[in-house]
Amino acid sequence: MNTTKFTLFAILMLTLLLFSQPQPTVGIALQITPTTANYLPVIYKQPLPTPSPTPQPNDWLSLVNHYRALAGVPPVNQDATLNDNCFQHARYMAENNHLTHNQDPSLPFASATGQICAQKGNAWLGSAFSQPIWTVADTIDGWMSSVGHRLWLLYPTTPTFGYGFYMASNNRAGAALDVLSRATFNDDQFHGWPVRYPAPGQTAVPATRYPITLNWRYFGSSPALSSTSLVAQGSTTIAHTADTNLPVGHEGVQIIPNSALPANTTLTVTIKGRYDNNDFSYSWSFATGN
Repeated sequence: MNTTKFTLFAILMLTLLLFSQPQPTVGIALQITPTTANYLPVIYKQPLPTPSPTPQPNDWLSLVNHYRALAGVPPVNQDATLNDNCFQHARYMAENNHLTHNQDPSLPFASATGQICAQKGNAWLGSAFSQPIWTVADTIDGWMSSVGHRLWLLYPTTPTFGYGFYMASNNRAGAALDVLSRATFNDDQFHGWPVRYPAPGQTAVPATRYPITLNWRYFGSSPALSSTSLVAQGSTTIAHTADTNLPVGHEGVQIIPNSALPANTTLTVTIKGRYDNNDFSYSWSFATGN
């Protein structure tokens, strides 16, 4: 195992932190903290994702598995112990207004079990408001809009997650998703690498600076990128940045649009490069919503 990669993996408490602030004049905007900085060998076509029922906004497991189905990766199940650990951490963050992967043991609601989720999960914090506005869907959607969080949420070979959501009396909300405690990294058992998101044929993709990702197994080779393109409706080029510098050691390519993607538009993305001593070229289309 690569020592550098193992070190990155071992300090995943530095995984991206996501913070949400209400914007009274324009609705709710999800802001990524400065620590995020935002944040194949053979050409083949994955089948279009099978449509799945629209999940309820407070059913975290169906929301997660909805996104995983779109990406063409297996569903996960839940673990009651992990759920409780993450509830403890969500409560700690909401009550203390402390978005973190390391609890301060001197603060209220800090706990050893909550710290387990803190170190092995995605974290989210929605600020206080005059009325309850946050839902479970806000947390899952927020993680999907952040490259580092997304790649763990969609990791194909992880069988089990834990999740917790908590709203304080001032309507500040916290959430945590344990994505690592049950990770197996039996990546040879998944035959759909690399994972593309938004997926081929996907619709209603947010018309924002929504990241586009192409990723391989965590403990694998690093891709070399040669070119990318992002085109709307067949002719309009969408300005973007692209690189292979994914958060906390993930292997793949991220494309970040320079401005919000146009609404109600079909876009085609093409990524070319080299992975594991083989050239690759992937091209697929998806459509934005309102």
